[in-house]
Amino acid sequence: MLFGKRKEEVTRQKYKESKYPVPNPGMGWYRPFLFDLREEIDEFLLSTVIVEQERLCLLEIKLAGYQNGPISHEGIFHLEQILDYFHEQKKDIMLRFAYDFEGKAFEKEPLSLKQVLQHMNQIAQVVKPFEKEILLYQGLFVGSWGEMHSSRFITDLSILKLYDEFRKCFGKEACLALRTIKYLALIESARGRDDKLTLFDDAIYGSDTDMGTFSEGRKAEELDMFISNRKCPVGGEVLCGEERITKEIQAYHLTYLNSQYDKNAILEWERNGVLEEVNRRLGYRFLIVGLNASNSGMHTYMKIELLNVGGGICPYELTMSIEMGGNTYKTSFMGSDLMPTKIEEIVIDLGRDISGLRDSELSLVRRFDGAPIHFANSGLRKLDKIPFKALWEK
Repeated sequence: MLFGKRKEEVTRQKYKESKYPVPNPGMGWYRPFLFDLREEIDEFLLSTVIVEQERLCLLEIKLAGYQNGPISHEGIFHLEQILDYFHEQKKDIMLRFAYDFEGKAFEKEPLSLKQVLQHMNQIAQVVKPFEKEILLYQGLFVGSWGEMHSSRFITDLSILKLYDEFRKCFGKEACLALRTIKYLALIESARGRDDKLTLFDDAIYGSDTDMGTFSEGRKAEELDMFISNRKCPVGGEVLCGEERITKEIQAYHLTYLNSQYDKNAILEWERNGVLEEVNRRLGYRFLIVGLNASNSGMHTYMKIELLNVGGGICPYELTMSIEMGGNTYKTSFMGSDLMPTKIEEIVIDLGRDISGLRDSELSLVRRFDGAPIHFANSGLRKLDKIPFKALWEK
């Protein structure tokens, strides 16, 4: 139960949750797109496989061919092309750089860690103009498929050097997802807590440990220790359509899942009648559960209570606005403050004259580009701006 029984019953009567998924930026189903920096992108081919309904894309960037020197000017240009294309398509991006996507990291990676660090610096300059659209980075450039295994650079010392260089190049606010809990533990033991450090799990339900994502017999403990209080998205690939996903989606903070990797798992969810619930809970899902106007001095403050009924995290700075009488009143806050199962109160100062409140409109957007964030309340489907009376006069 999320809150007291009486309050829960009143809330359900007045602010009912919809039964449909609510698509929002930086969350949901994604598909991977693999690129080789030695090759020019084929925009026509991309246009035939890109899916409008999926806002999120994983760009896997192959660095093979640059083992013995810097990335060429041509390679840098191709990376700019890739990012420009997905920017124009209004996609939110996850990035994974690696030398190998065939299970041959020892053959394809540079012999020197210094070379990897040089490439990291080169790439950081290219991605900087797109940094707000990049949801997160997966991995630290090494290992087969970028999953940080089968590599000469997965010693503790090398991982720490790669992490230090990543933070130097991409900044402390960039979300960095690593493949296993042991790497999170290693880094935080040596460098201190990093709230922008998270997990990508490419083997959810592949075994009791998610194929080594967690320590043997400690999965629940490590989820609680490293995930439950983090303000970064978690996601990856599901290997088995376990029905318990509906109970664990919040424990994982699942924000995104690969729609292509194992379609049998998705079909299994569909057969067992849980796919609709997965679609609803995957990612953040904000439900308005309370409205209250109060006076203080000569000002009226509108207090909007939001409950995240999804499993995921919204990592963006958001702006909530009320348009009233030709004026706009707004406040900004971090979407990651709305943790799953938690209620947060957002307060907007409406000034002195609230005579137009009944005819006002409420909206929530991603601050950097104004992309709308839709609510999960019943009856508000696809509304970018909500008539205030639709909420107040229930």
